[in-house]
Order: sequence, then C-alpha cells, then structure tokens
Amino acid sequence: MKKILCPTDFSKTAAKALEYAVLIARQSGGHLTLLHVVHLPIVDTSETALVASELLGEQMRDAEERLVNLCREIEQRHGANQGGAFTCDYILKEALLTDITEYLTKTNGYDLIVMGTTGGGNALEELLIGSNAEAVMEQVKCPVLSIPSNSEHPRINKIIYASDYAQDDIATLREVLDFAAVFGASVDVVHVNKDDRASSEKKDRFLQEINHAFPGAPIRFEEVVSKRRRDGIKEYYDSTGADMVAILRREKGFLRELFSQSLAEKMTYQANVPLLVIKGKK
Repeated sequence: MKKILCPTDFSKTAAKALEYAVLIARQSGGHLTLLHVVHLPIVDTSETALVASELLGEQMRDAEERLVNLCREIEQRHGANQGGAFTCDYILKEALLTDITEYLTKTNGYDLIVMGTTGGGNALEELLIGSNAEAVMEQVKCPVLSIPSNSEHPRINKIIYASDYAQDDIATLREVLDFAAVFGASVDVVHVNKDDRASSEKKDRFLQEINHAFPGAPIRFEEVVSKRRRDGIKEYYDSTGADMVAILRREKGFLRELFSQSLAEKMTYQANVPLLVIKGKK
C-alpha cells in the first residue's frame, strides 16, 4: 500500500472513501493520489464540438480548484507533504474512470484503489456509482476497497475474510493479513454453510494449511449457517462489530459470467459494509 489511488466526484460518498484513503496512507506511510475524471460524449458537428470544448474547459478548471482545495485540507488536517508520514497529490484527466484506473495501476505502481459506492438504490446517482465501483473492480488487477455512503468514521480493527476453504484462499489471506498488520487488526476467517453440517475433511485440511502458513497470526476461524452466503457474512459482520469484509474475486469463465454474480458483485451492489476485493490470479 505504498501508492493509493482515490477516485472522487466530490460527492458525500466520495468524501467517505477519502477518509479511509487518508487513514490508510497515514498508517502505511504511503502516497495518496486523488483522481478526478471528466468525460464528455462524442460530438459530430463543429458547432457542438465548440460548445463541448468550452464546457470541458470549464469543468476542468472547476475540478482542479476542488482538487487543490482537497489536497490543501489533507495537508492542514493530516500533515501530508510536510516531511511527515505520507504524501498527497492529484490527477485530473479527460478519460473514462475504468480506463485511467487500469492505466495508472499498470504503469504508475498504484497498489490499492479506495472508492465510494452506494449500490442497490434506485436513484440514478446510486446506480452509476455502484456500476463504477464494479467496473473498476473488473478492470484492474490490484485490490479495490469500496466504501459505502453510510459508512461511519474510518476504523480498521477487525477484518472478516469470506472463505470457501479453497486453495487460492491461502494467497489471498496473506494479502489480507499484510493489510491488517498495518493497523494491528485481527482477521476472522468465516465460512458459510447452507446447513449445520459436521466439520468436513476439506475444512480440516484447509485449517492445517493456514496454521502452517501463518503460525501465530491473529486469525480466528468461524463457520456460520445461512441459506445465502452474503447474508451469513453480513450477519456475522453485524454481530461481531467488524470493520471490513475482504473477499477474493475469482476469475470467471464465460458461461459462469453470463449466468451468475460473484459474492463480490452482489455485496458491491448492495453495499453497506466496507468491502476489500482482491482479484484472484489466473
């Protein structure tokens, strides 16, 4: 988490995400970049092109002023760019959000994206924000932390990792533990069963591998019973006072992509918890 990218549209939802981004940058001693994109539709006449150009210039000037003010506020409130724990700057581009985030994570070394999401609502703004968060998660390879609009003051003391007892959970859990270590947070590995079955051989083998891979790590294992996986995770989150849910987003085949949604997708669009989505390796 040495380079953190925080897209903003200057909304209240984006402000919630920025609070988390600042917390992470301070704790990790990293570099935080605010990102704002302006995108105008393609025009096909010289007259409309002139109007669009003027509108773009106005939007760019207004956005830059807002970004400068945000960076100044971060400097004054949190000590950024003052020889302290972290640094902050901004990027303003005419681009699509998904394209520029993919480009920056590939070429400029950003290793975490923090962005707001409302998800699940009927208002146009909520649908667009939810779609942006999901689209960015789909496009980029680095972890994405989505922050809901109803999030309270940022705190990271306990993280829930939703596990399938799968082999690729091991590598993902390593990333989660590294993230948790920055804050001294504990990690609860939670598996959801549809019925109350006895412990399986798969579970026992998984726990042995985890204990071998992470001896002495602050990990707790829990199984919960729920008909739907996301409901079980959410109920456990609420009952334990956790601060974040971490999920592995696996690469999906074409047919599976057509006919199903991943847990990450479902929880993103029904966002009411901070959600750290880590993309699986092919």
